[in-house]
Amino acid sequence: MEKYVIFHIDGGIGKNIIATAVIKSIVKSYPDYKVVVTTAYPEVFINNPNVYRVYKLNCLQYFYDDYIKNKNSIILRGEPYYSEDFFYERKHLAEIWCDVFKIPCITTKPEIFITHREYTYVLNNLKKDGPILLMHPFGGAENQNYSYSWSRDLPPDFSQSLVNELKPYFSKILHVGRDNQPVLKDTIKITDNLRNLFCYISLSDKIIGIDSFVQHAAAALNKKATVGWISNSPNVFGYPIHDNITPIELKTFRHKIDSYFQSDDWSGSRFYECPYDDLNLIFNKDTFIQSILENKSQKIQF
Repeated sequence: MEKYVIFHIDGGIGKNIIATAVIKSIVKSYPDYKVVVTTAYPEVFINNPNVYRVYKLNCLQYFYDDYIKNKNSIILRGEPYYSEDFFYERKHLAEIWCDVFKIPCITTKPEIFITHREYTYVLNNLKKDGPILLMHPFGGAENQNYSYSWSRDLPPDFSQSLVNELKPYFSKILHVGRDNQPVLKDTIKITDNLRNLFCYISLSDKIIGIDSFVQHAAAALNKKATVGWISNSPNVFGYPIHDNITPIELKTFRHKIDSYFQSDDWSGSRFYECPYDDLNLIFNKDTFIQSILENKSQKIQF
């Protein structure tokens, strides 16, 4: 009888990308079992050799009969966001997740597998004629109706100032984002399916991001990114391959009246708790510019 490990994942795209690192630890701990993933984002796991099958959460026909009934499968469904180590930012999320499942963590590096056909399709559409900068300054889930989060996103004016200073060095600046988010002048807005977005990330020469799926995908594809962090910690969600930049402006006192286990609301909707008087001074712009233009004579040339 075939043996299965069923790995159920709740959460967004970035969390699912981190889950690919957890899967490597699952395979190491259960070498005789086939890994079956259930998730809202099956695109993340396509062509991953460690995954036997991946199912979208609302498309689970005959799942019980195939994997549960009379199978004695191992069920891994646990929430690392409820861990004490997560609240105190003691470990990377992949390590915390493995602790929840009581298995050793062998890596925190995620993986994404792109086919040559996917890559060449996007390359042909992109018509790359020089170095490309990809920016993902504003994040959040697809169904969220707010356009900007002070606790997660790069400030819109700050983002535009980065574009203004960096555009002479790039043939194209791609802006990955939703239609309801701020517009950045002199950029090309990219709203595509997830697999194609992975290809755009792989094709880009430089990347500016936040704590959202692009920085996770960049790490999975071995692409260095410049990542701005406001409320979340790179110790939990970040990667050493990136330049992880934290705020510089001193915070002013605010009552955290509605904060429970974490200081800030990831959505940034509690404006009365925002401790920054001038959002455009949260980061040192020169630090971002220097990170992007380092080794430009070798990496960025027409």
